[in-house]
Formats: sequence, C-alpha cells, structure tokens
Amino acid sequence: MVLLYAIPSHFNHVIFDLFWGYPVHGCDFLDASCLVFNGKTYLNVVDYRHRLLENSSIWHSGDVMDHANRKGHHTIEVRLKQLPTSVTHLYFTLSAWNSPTIAHYPNPSLKFFEASNKGKDLCSTTFSHARHSQAVIMCSVVRTGAQWKIFDCGKLSAGNAKNYKPLISTVQGLINV
Repeated sequence: MVLLYAIPSHFNHVIFDLFWGYPVHGCDFLDASCLVFNGKTYLNVVDYRHRLLENSSIWHSGDVMDHANRKGHHTIEVRLKQLPTSVTHLYFTLSAWNSPTIAHYPNPSLKFFEASNKGKDLCSTTFSHARHSQAVIMCSVVRTGAQWKIFDCGKLSAGNAKNYKPLISTVQGLINV
C-alpha cells in the first residue's frame, strides 16, 4: 500500500463521497462501506444499513437515489478525533450489490476529502482495474501513534454488503500489525 497523505493533527472531519449511474437493467446500488478494525480484529461496519458507529464518529448517508437522472449517491463522514482508541484501521470499500461486477455501473466517481477543503482529493479515484471485480478496497485510514495516515489500496476482492466475510478476509491480509 502507498502512503497518500499523513493527516495533520488539526484535521478531524473527512468525507468519502461516491456517485454512480444505474446499470442498464435498472436501479442498483454501488455500495460504499467503511470496515472498522483494531489491528487485524474486525470490529464493525458502517454502511447503508448500519449508518452510525456507536459514538457517532462515523456516519453513512444511506442510499440517496435520484431516479429521474438514474444516479445513486453514498457519503461516509468520519470524525477522527471522536473515534474510540480501540479503532486503528478504517477501510473504505466499494462493492456491487446485485450486479456481478463494478463494471455494470456507469460513471462511478469518488472523492475523499477533508470537510473544510473539498477541492483536495485525498484518495485515488481510479476504477479501471476494478471494473471486473465484485469489490475494491479503495483506501485505508490508519492510526500510527497519535497520527492518522491515508493509504491508497486498490485491492480487488470478492464480497459485498450482503456478505462482508470475503472483504474482511482480504483486509486482514493487508494489515501488518
């Protein structure tokens, strides 16, 4: 994994913002999820069904669907300073819901930014290598001591919001404790 950004101590509020077009077969969901870990131990997921981490440090918008324009949208917001000290890793994933691969969703776009600077993207937004995969782990936010760092990932995986087990296993293989 490649270090993208060492988050300055004054950063607190980061946003993972995903848009996608409906597949040809109709309304379907490209799910943005945040998998939460303590080392290699899976703790929780924040997604369209589990929209809040217990202390409101991570919040998911749920499905925001624009049927007239055939577009979907998910937002995940994280307040780093409110995260429990047990949280060491956040992994941001995209996964196909009913469609077999990400390629079925036209024009996906992703921004990952600090809330006060929406113009500075903190994560790679390339989907081309993931088009024929069910899921991709886009990036991670990792606590090292008192500092958070953002790492590019792009690791392909099976799994989706119906079945996180393959994604959790893939993430655990990425974590060096």
